[in-house]
Amino acid sequence: MQFSLVSPRAQTRAPFCLGFAFKRGDIPAGSSVAGSVGALQVTPRTTWPDGSLRFAQLAGLADVSANTPLTVRLRRADAAAAGSALGVADLKKTGVTAEVAASGLGTASFGNTEWDAPFQTWITGPQMSSWVYRKPLGSDAHLVAWLEVRLFANGAVEVLPWVENGYLMVADPTNKSATYSFKLSSSERFSAAIDLPHHCRTPLISGPALSYWLGEDPAITPRHDVAYLQATEQVPTYSARVDSTSSAAKRLVETYTPLDKANFMYQGDSMTGGGYQESIGLLPEHDVLYLTCDTPAAYGAVVRTGFAAGRYSIHYRDEKTQRPLRFSQYPNLVLPNGSPVRDVGGSTRNQYTPKGTGKIPPIWDAAHAPSVGYMAYLLTGRWYFMEQVQFAATLDYLGKGDNNVLRVGSKGLVRPCFGAWQTRACAWQWRTLAQALAVTPDSDTALRNEFVDCVHHNADDLHGTYVAQPNNPFGWIQPGEGYTNNMQFGAPWQQDFVTAAFGYSLGLGLPISAAAAAKLEAFFHWKARSAVMRLGTSSGFWYVNGAPYTMSITNAGVPDFAGGKGPWLADDAAVYAATYASKPSWFGTAEGKLAAEILPGDRAHWANLMTAMAYAVRYGVKGAGAAYQRVTSASNYAALRDAYNVAPVWSVVPARALPAWLADKPLNTWFEIPGTSGAGGSAVDAYSGMAIEERTSEILIAAAGGHNDSYDNRVVSINLSSDTPAWQQRMAPSVTVATNVAYYADGKPASRHLYSSLHFVPQVNRLMLFGLRAAWGAAHNFGKVDAFNLDTNTWDPPGTFADMPAGYYGSAQVRSTGEIISSQLKKWSPVDRKWTDVVSNPLGDSVRWPIAADARRGQLFCMQWGDGQGFDPQRMMASRVPLGSNQQIAVSFNPSTALTQWLAEKPTYAAMEYDPDHDRFIFYSGIGAAAGQFYVVKPNDGNTWDMSLLTTGTGSVKIAATPDAGIQNRLRYVPALRGFVLLARSSANLYFLRTA
Repeated sequence: MQFSLVSPRAQTRAPFCLGFAFKRGDIPAGSSVAGSVGALQVTPRTTWPDGSLRFAQLAGLADVSANTPLTVRLRRADAAAAGSALGVADLKKTGVTAEVAASGLGTASFGNTEWDAPFQTWITGPQMSSWVYRKPLGSDAHLVAWLEVRLFANGAVEVLPWVENGYLMVADPTNKSATYSFKLSSSERFSAAIDLPHHCRTPLISGPALSYWLGEDPAITPRHDVAYLQATEQVPTYSARVDSTSSAAKRLVETYTPLDKANFMYQGDSMTGGGYQESIGLLPEHDVLYLTCDTPAAYGAVVRTGFAAGRYSIHYRDEKTQRPLRFSQYPNLVLPNGSPVRDVGGSTRNQYTPKGTGKIPPIWDAAHAPSVGYMAYLLTGRWYFMEQVQFAATLDYLGKGDNNVLRVGSKGLVRPCFGAWQTRACAWQWRTLAQALAVTPDSDTALRNEFVDCVHHNADDLHGTYVAQPNNPFGWIQPGEGYTNNMQFGAPWQQDFVTAAFGYSLGLGLPISAAAAAKLEAFFHWKARSAVMRLGTSSGFWYVNGAPYTMSITNAGVPDFAGGKGPWLADDAAVYAATYASKPSWFGTAEGKLAAEILPGDRAHWANLMTAMAYAVRYGVKGAGAAYQRVTSASNYAALRDAYNVAPVWSVVPARALPAWLADKPLNTWFEIPGTSGAGGSAVDAYSGMAIEERTSEILIAAAGGHNDSYDNRVVSINLSSDTPAWQQRMAPSVTVATNVAYYADGKPASRHLYSSLHFVPQVNRLMLFGLRAAWGAAHNFGKVDAFNLDTNTWDPPGTFADMPAGYYGSAQVRSTGEIISSQLKKWSPVDRKWTDVVSNPLGDSVRWPIAADARRGQLFCMQWGDGQGFDPQRMMASRVPLGSNQQIAVSFNPSTALTQWLAEKPTYAAMEYDPDHDRFIFYSGIGAAAGQFYVVKPNDGNTWDMSLLTTGTGSVKIAATPDAGIQNRLRYVPALRGFVLLARSSANLYFLRTA
């Protein structure tokens, strides 16, 4: 748990505020959060079903250096009494005033006694308090000025002003054209001509600013730990790594213009257009880039495009409550025909919102609608963005007819309706509804209960229709679209949108009843069948043709979905035959090769399918693991995977996997993975480690052996996401070998002691050897760096990568950047492919191995006996290296039984890995009597840490002893499986410890 603050200049007591999502269980009920920066104020907003904290706003003051990120580390702490909160009296002491004006329409002034009566006290605390204010602009019945005002403990005042033209039932809504201006303490900060359409809004901001400050803007930009944010599952998990120089990154907006599209990327600025659009998906591209691209422009683009959602006529504020509408109060209310919203329905009681006139804004289309405001709220915690998400959800409600085949009055059902509400509209309506409930604070009971009831009604409807009664066995909900003027053929890719949206919602931790949660999960398992069944073997629906544009599960034009009676085709093979009765030009006939178009074409539906499959795998849907692996093992899957780096919206991967061998295993208990002994025939016991491809959960070994142990240089792997993992040989050993060389006659790298030098680097998509130590023969050493392409199962030519400094060998990897850390602390960057010093003046303590990267603190940790191989000096050497600090800092330990045992063991050739689920390091040697003895190192913000012995369940198996040549780095954390895999020795099965 951490975030960073970046400032363009050095400042003391600089104010900051951000939103922060927490993983389930990290901050249990009754606990709070403390940080490594002064007094951190925490304002809880929502909790997980177990009562642990899910989302909060964090605020405080920090000393920052110019252009140097300040990393603030968070930790669980006992709940403490808060100090005296800043109040409106403190705000008034600053003398701040504000004025919003619209020429010819009116002025709204705020100051002195006006501050005494906020519309909403949003945040209250000793470090920062925030209030929301509103005033009509003159006598206009629709136009309202709004302010979100923040006061910090150092007296800094931040203001976000906006104007809104959107009441629910006030007569004669129309555009409001004027010169709008904003003054802060008599200083004009904004003035521009704006023609504001009905039911739109806009912040009164232009240029690079994101808000206004009384005095100088501190220009503090937060940066979240995006790996942790994805691990919360409040956002999907993305595999893409987008280069900061890519076209996608370069088009991120760095300024805001009222009512401009910002990064809403629709062809011709039309949401109704067909084909691939960057804004369509669980999250739009600009939000996804914050998670997948290391560019400073990403944060501002998320915020500015959150502002830009105001250009759409989706803001229907109930004038009775001054909040987004409550469904129960308007069971029959619908938008009128002619609204700038596509596919509006009808009202059974002729109850419509007043029809708008004047300037027509861009059309909102539920079938192509983006997520709006959600990511911006997660990053900023602003009231403005929370309401933006709620407005989008209530707009979907108003746009849909109230009859019993559409939303069913106030129930707000999302189900499709043939010819009236498309399948994809159902998907994005559900996503938006789930996000609205997710962002609504627990304390906002009125709106929260409305969204909860709506989710409950949908759970009852979908479960009752598709699970509680017999229905089609293919996971198809009734489609809303038809390609033959009936429902015989539908769009499987739209079904995939629905599967993905419901899978995504399962991870949000929505505050719904246990019964409703169980129904939604059961419905999802049924629904995911529509994706899984298309990735079968050639005897059913052959996976190579798993991404058609249309598909048929029935021979009837109007099958009975509501009653479940169909008629339905007999099985997957019959569906396949009906779907491909007329074969398209791209129809595939080769096993192992995916047919049809790859991203980002209009008919490129593999990505939609794989996003749905990511959630099928995540929640252990029957057959999902095997189906997913069929695709990822295809010979041309690399083309799809690489395309994700251009179109990252669809690079969703399982946040975690639950293969059959893991499904019923308890936490904190070592067990064997059946059928995994042998290490693929590699000589891994010869001082050799292994690598992991985290995107696929594959263990990899290449050219292990060397010296007098083995000349064999084979490359092998095992995929742990498979239900039945088995070693496979990716490249056979060389036939002709030689001693004391870096390469054999065929150009392949010679066998060697790997130690910890083998790493998979996703940024270059290569399995890489960093340095050659103890080559086959007389143990000669070479500084060679070699790379193996897993897509082609071939080695890159020698010399593709420059040699590393002589005498250094790869030892560890920084997951987030792909950087390789060598023995004696040099660093290789996959960006410029150069070696630099991590520390220019290291301590006298040697650093060889093991080294592990602590992602939460942004530092390396090394702990070894002597030189790591048992040689002098005969003592513990432990140190930490904060990345970017140019410091190596000695670490000592508090006395403990574990420390005494570690010192007596004098472990050599050991492994150590960081456990992100529990913020700890696991250390293991396992030689001789030390077999099965694992050490836990608990870091803190100081330099004296704690060591303990790992406690495991009573059912843990006995672990085979490590050979005298050591374990090296054969203890690896597998993110998708939430646990550790151990290769103790080649003759034993792999062992696994499930930790979360």
